[in-house]
Formats: sequence, structure tokens, C-alpha cells
Amino acid sequence: MNEHALQERLTSYLELRKALGSSAGKDTNVLADFVKFAANADETSPVTSRTVFDWLDSTQEQRGGGAVARRLSAVRQFLLHLSATDPETQVPELRLIAGYRRRTPFVFTPEEVEALLRCGAEFAAGEFTSVVLYTILGLIAATGLRASEALRLDRSDVMPRSKPNTLLIREAKFHKTRIVPLHPSTAEQIRLYVGRRALRGYDQHTVAFFVAVRHGRLSYETLRTCFQVILARAGIRAREGCNPPTLHSLRHTFVVSRLRRWHDEGVEVQSRLAHLATYLGHVEPSDTYWYMTATPELLSAATPGFLAPASTGGDQ
Repeated sequence: MNEHALQERLTSYLELRKALGSSAGKDTNVLADFVKFAANADETSPVTSRTVFDWLDSTQEQRGGGAVARRLSAVRQFLLHLSATDPETQVPELRLIAGYRRRTPFVFTPEEVEALLRCGAEFAAGEFTSVVLYTILGLIAATGLRASEALRLDRSDVMPRSKPNTLLIREAKFHKTRIVPLHPSTAEQIRLYVGRRALRGYDQHTVAFFVAVRHGRLSYETLRTCFQVILARAGIRAREGCNPPTLHSLRHTFVVSRLRRWHDEGVEVQSRLAHLATYLGHVEPSDTYWYMTATPELLSAATPGFLAPASTGGDQ
């Protein structure tokens, strides 16, 4: 593929990244360098793995293991985009380069989230533990809270009288405090939990909102252990090439689902990133980009709008 055609594809890819709210940043120069090298290597054939590795070896400063892995990761994402319109494009495996550590984050499907909540509700028949697990997992899935933030909630932080459909997240990561609005359906589930919690007499023993069997605050280790049991009962296992599912995967799933919905609704993601970052409790919008990289679901959501420009030379 000649340099002009490759440059058009790169332009389309960078526009796609921008639409996702994830600027290529320093990768822009890396990709431009690769495009120039690949075009000089062969003007007619699709990009091959051999071309990629020749490019990685082309300069001395690229030989560090971690740097090579990062460059390969950046180019590989571009090649995945390129392969959508040129199926003969070869996409080399990341594991071929020593130093690469990051794998694709685990994202739950809607069916898997339903299965998790169902198994949480059935965790211990007749015991309040099931109510606690169902509610806290549902809250994390519906709001994208960190598990630690949900566990630290006190009764006074939940549905304050002045704002009944909000949570007060106090002194979270980086010592940030924020107010998190709740969807009416989520707020209703919280109200049901509050009533059942009060009937069990927990209000007299602890200020903690999510409680353990012995009237104390539910601990992270207990929640993590129960979550692993729930995953097994729901039949949810790690997928090939992905990190294993964890509590944090619920937060990642929330972000991916929100971004997919914005794309489906035709919303300009870039304009909403700051709002999402604030909602999630990130210091900077750039912290939110972490959730957006290496996530095929987001690429598949945004790709249709870019396939036509890419196939016609990327004029838009």
C-alpha cells in the first residue's frame, strides 16, 4: 500500500480516536513514522508483520523492551482499524515482544451482569448477606463506583434528605469528594435496601451502609471472596486475551456501556469526557482514557461512521 493510501487510513484512524474522546497523543508521531516506513518498504502489498518488526528494529532507541512493546501496541491498534477495510493486513501478536504487560480489560455483557446480580441475590438463602451483595454489586454496576467507595459509604452519605437520589462519596481516591446522582431505578433499589437493613436492626449497631453478618462494615476482602464465588456460580470465566474478571471490571463495563450509548445516540463523546471524568472521580479527563484503550467494544461502536470515509480516501 503506498504512502498516500496509508496516510489516508491513518487520518481516518486518528479521527476515530478523536471521536472516542481518546487522543492518540504521542502515538501520533509514532504512527506517522510507521506509515512512512511501511510505505517505503512496499508500495503494493498489504502491511505485514515482517514490516512491523523491521520498523521496530530500524532505530537504536527503539530497542528497549518496554518502549518496543508500547510502540507495537500503538501500531497494532492502527492495524486493527486498517484490517476493517483491508482484511489481508497482518496484525502481529503483542506477546511476541517482551515487556508487554497490559491485556484487554474484561467487560461484562448485559447478560453476565444480570447473572451476577441473580447469583448475588441467591448467594445465601434466607440470609441478609444476599441482600447486601445484590445491592452493592448492583450499585457498582449502575454507577461505576470503585468498590472501595461503595464499601466506605455511611448511612448519612446515602439519600440525604436534601437530595434523595444522590450519593456523597467522601475523600475517595486522591482525596476527592463528589456527589453522584442515581438513576431512579437505582435509587429505588437503595431505598428497598435501607428498609430491609433497618428491619434487621443494623442502624443501632453501625454507621456503615453496607454491612457484614456481625453488624460491622463489609470488608473488601469479604466482598472480593464472595464475588469470586458468584462468578463461578454464574459460569463467568476469563476470555482469551482478556484480564480475568474482577470487581473493577464492573467499573470498566459501566464506562464502556456509557460510551457505547453515547455513540448510539450520536452524541459527541469529546464534549462529554470531562463530565464523565468528574462523575467517576478522576483527577483529569485523561485518566478516563485508560478505560477506553484496548477495548474492542468501543472501536466497534464508532467504526461504522468511519468505514465510508476510509473506503473513499478519508476525506472527512
